[in-house]
Amino acid sequence: MEIEKRLALLEKIYRVHEAFCAGFPSACRKGCALCCTANVTMTTLEGVMIHNHWLAEGGSAPVGVLQAAARRPRFQPRITTNHLAALCVRPQAGDPEASEEAADPRVGPCPLLVGNLCSIYAVRPFGCRAMVSCSDCAAHGAADMPDEVLAANTLVLQFIEAIDDGGLTGNLTDVLLHLAQMERPDAYQCNERRSFSNGLAANRPIPCLMVPPEQRERVAPLLQAIRRILTTP
Repeated sequence: MEIEKRLALLEKIYRVHEAFCAGFPSACRKGCALCCTANVTMTTLEGVMIHNHWLAEGGSAPVGVLQAAARRPRFQPRITTNHLAALCVRPQAGDPEASEEAADPRVGPCPLLVGNLCSIYAVRPFGCRAMVSCSDCAAHGAADMPDEVLAANTLVLQFIEAIDDGGLTGNLTDVLLHLAQMERPDAYQCNERRSFSNGLAANRPIPCLMVPPEQRERVAPLLQAIRRILTTP
């Protein structure tokens, strides 16, 4: 699938997820950056969208800022959402990649945050868009996210990874640096890559949808909307 079509699908999926979340109360506001940490993860397709944004603005990737961020601790996922789904379908005993991963919230702010404002807000990755809290995070110390939104987030993550099959998933810093080193960031795809290396994990197709039974009816409209997007010429 051509990169332009993949990017168009990504934007449409962003919009239907936003419409789904609009049905829930949100305490999120401009200038609230508690969830904007260096642990944000994303796909290479989302990275290309960000690179295209910088080019459209007459700039380029802030390589120096990203390199400085790469010298600090950050969450680097060894497995993707769809890899985890595959392990749920067919567990592999002793697989080191199947061990539980955890992100330390004390790693510091996202390198693209400027004065508590996102410098790429219009094209921020789904990892940022997925953070929706019904109450003030500062007051409770954590996001207050409805179970339906959590289920919807996982669903969308699976589809975003699937349309970037042949690409990679990793920490925002690592993905953007990886693309910045390429002559053409939009020509990153490598369908033969299937292992974790250089802080990046290979994307995979969807083996099964990880939606809890009690949330299937609630997220069904979102799933139908995504399937329409993917099947419409």
